[in-house]
Amino acid sequence: MMKYEETEFAHETEQSNRENQPVKRVPFPNRQVLSQLLRGAGALIIIISAATFLFKHWTPGSDLQRYLFLLGFTGILSIGGLFCGLSLKESKGARTLLGLTLTVTPINFAVMGALLYSQFSWDGALTRLPGYATWIASSPGMALLAAVGGLAVLVPLGHFSFMALGHKRAKLFTGAFMLSNATLLLPTRQPNIVAVVFLLLVAVLTFSEVRTLGRETTLKTFEGYLSRAILWLPAAILIGRGCYFYTPSQLFVSVILFALATLSFILLPQLTDRERWQQGFQAAGALIAGVAWFNTANVIIRSPYISSRHEILVAALPLAGLLCLLSKYSQGTGDRYRRFAAIIAVFGVSLNLLAHTNFAAAMICLLISATVVFFGYLLEQKIIFVSGALGSLLAVGYQFKAAFHHFSLASWSSLMVIGVLIIISASVIERYHDRLRERMEQARYQFKQWKS
Repeated sequence: MMKYEETEFAHETEQSNRENQPVKRVPFPNRQVLSQLLRGAGALIIIISAATFLFKHWTPGSDLQRYLFLLGFTGILSIGGLFCGLSLKESKGARTLLGLTLTVTPINFAVMGALLYSQFSWDGALTRLPGYATWIASSPGMALLAAVGGLAVLVPLGHFSFMALGHKRAKLFTGAFMLSNATLLLPTRQPNIVAVVFLLLVAVLTFSEVRTLGRETTLKTFEGYLSRAILWLPAAILIGRGCYFYTPSQLFVSVILFALATLSFILLPQLTDRERWQQGFQAAGALIAGVAWFNTANVIIRSPYISSRHEILVAALPLAGLLCLLSKYSQGTGDRYRRFAAIIAVFGVSLNLLAHTNFAAAMICLLISATVVFFGYLLEQKIIFVSGALGSLLAVGYQFKAAFHHFSLASWSSLMVIGVLIIISASVIERYHDRLRERMEQARYQFKQWKS
């Protein structure tokens, strides 16, 4: 009996200890990490599936039916965002789906542009493309109907999505975004036209970013950066389509390089507060702009309207002017760009004089070099001033050499003018010797104080 009571007591004690032990929970991933992974995976799948519509043959039916399916899919993304925001009261999923709506919108416009191009091509004959990249409307009316219907759906969806992401600037974002997408509707695939449109689009977007969007403190959030980045998607599709499916011309390549230079010189420095990074971006932009201009100059030089005597001037002088323009918008004083501009300008006209020894080349060299001397004096920069002085001496030296070796009437006339000026200068020195000496001492002292 005693043994039975001990056994029952031990059983009750063991059961009590088991009840008092903490319950082991099934391990479950962190909620935030899991939700972020799921949203990221879902967004990636949606983007990949939408991108395949650019290469059709995804579902049976006509191209117009496939486009309507894509348009409906875009609407479903917005409806899903509404469901997450209004029913589930979960803002992250809503913003993700609405952001995907904006991401898919340029793909809709690209397909609309292909349908319009099939019926209203400005290129005469349609450009031959692989079958997987061809979208054809059955008639002009159907192409217009698809475009009008698409705009009627996509514009409100875009505005609503930007209201969720861009808040107070929703109207500005919607207008800029639809303007960017409208470039995809142009029924032409000519590389030069596409390049010009792309350059204008980059200029407009860069201007709006620097002047308006980049200064808004409310847009310096993740949603703000996302909204600003989405504006560039149509430009990326426009240029990517031209590079992948069509043969780029040399002018096309130059325009692309100029656009990249604009982004590197103006836009990228706005994204950082570090002065070194800003100067590095701008230096890279200036280098790309130089390469772009040499590529453009090659096109101009090969044209029948440019003489071989002007090749060096066409390559050098506009590049010097471009660097002067960049110096105006550079971070800091811009002295470095002005020095390079002066050196390139004087070197160009001097090389042109050595290659084409004639009166016109000498006068161009003298005019440009004297201008560089003048600006070097105004800016108080030694390198600019000395560069211009050396170019001027070369031009005057050529006049003396030409006068004694070629007896050119033009050279003798110019030397006559120079001689008269020298005699007048001697008279001025004789009359104002002491005052000029004082001025020279002051000028020498000031020159030492100039920046290099």
